[in-house]
Amino acid sequence: MVENKGKQSPEEVAPLTKEEAEAEMQRFFTALEERIKDIPQEEIDRGVKKIQDFVDGKIGWPELFNFTPEMLFQMAEYGFMQFKQGRYQDSERIFKVLTVLDWNNAYYHSVMGSILQRQKRYGEAIAEYTQALELDSRDVVSHTNRGEIFMLHGLVNEAEEDFKKAMELDPVGQDKFANRARMLMVQLEKRKHEKKGGSGPEKGS
Repeated sequence: MVENKGKQSPEEVAPLTKEEAEAEMQRFFTALEERIKDIPQEEIDRGVKKIQDFVDGKIGWPELFNFTPEMLFQMAEYGFMQFKQGRYQDSERIFKVLTVLDWNNAYYHSVMGSILQRQKRYGEAIAEYTQALELDSRDVVSHTNRGEIFMLHGLVNEAEEDFKKAMELDPVGQDKFANRARMLMVQLEKRKHEKKGGSGPEKGS
């Protein structure tokens, strides 16, 4: 019987027949109708319209699930606090939700990249930084951090491009991440010099 299938191991469960499947579906819709029978029709219509707007791309996850900007901010603040305390898995869970709820928020992707970078999950981190930069090309943090990963893996040209962009975005040297890019650029140039056969500073310098 269908009712006893839950006690069998997966490989022992026979597929539902067409008749059984239709009966299960009918029971589902009957139960659903019972649950919504007291909900006003106008509320149901609002729900249907909201889902249609989501499918059409007119609203995002926050609007679909009624998350307010304040709620998202509080989630981000809490998640960043976890990140600062070294609780990377907890922070990752929070920012993973935030990137789903508001995919077009560059900050969420940038922080997610930092979380993954700290866990040495470099490929995933690059993907998040790249997404952040597609949304906001002036994100100094993502340029610097992505460049550092490129540098770590010997991708000199890619690293140099990111560092230069970070420095260009902060010509007066006030941003700490841009200044980190400058420091890493010096190290990168030194490595390039050593790779060409240089043994150190030239005489007289």
